[in-house]
Amino acid sequence: MNGRCAGRRLTRAAVILPALVLWLGVACALAACTFWPASGAGGMAELRPPARPVSGSWFGRWFGRGDSAWQELDQQRRQTDCHLEALVLQGAELCLPAHVVAARERQRRIVRALYGGLPLDAANDLIILRERLAEMQRRLDYIQANGACVTPAMAGAAVRGGG
Repeated sequence: MNGRCAGRRLTRAAVILPALVLWLGVACALAACTFWPASGAGGMAELRPPARPVSGSWFGRWFGRGDSAWQELDQQRRQTDCHLEALVLQGAELCLPAHVVAARERQRRIVRALYGGLPLDAANDLIILRERLAEMQRRLDYIQANGACVTPAMAGAAVRGGG
C-alpha cells in the first residue's frame, strides 16, 4: 500500500512540475515582448512623431475638407507655441513656472491628438491652451507691474536706467 501512494505522489509531481515550467516559460516570453519606456520618458510617440494624416484617411472624411482642416489645426498649434515662447521670453518661466510646465504638457497633448487622428480633441485642447495662455499673460503683466517678480532683463533695464 505504501508503494502505491508513493507512486501517485510521483505522478502528480511529474505532471505539476512540467506545467509549472511551461507556465513560467510563457510568462517570461510574453514579458520579453513588451516595451516599457523609462519613467518620465514617454513612449514611441514622444521619440518619433508620426506622419501627417493623409487626405484619404477618415480625418478627411470626418471634416469633409481633407488636409485643410489638419493644416488649420497645425497652424493654430504653431501660433500657441509662439505665444508660449514669447511669454517665456517675458519671464513667465521664472515668475509662473508651474503654468509654463502645464502649458508645455498641454502642447504635447495637442501634438499627440493631432498626429493621432483625433482632431476634435486637438481642437478642444487648443481652445483650453489659448485661454490659459491669455490668463498667464494677464497674471504675468500684473505680477511684473507690481514688482512681485523681477526677471534678469527687468533688473538690467532698471540698473541701466538708474545709472
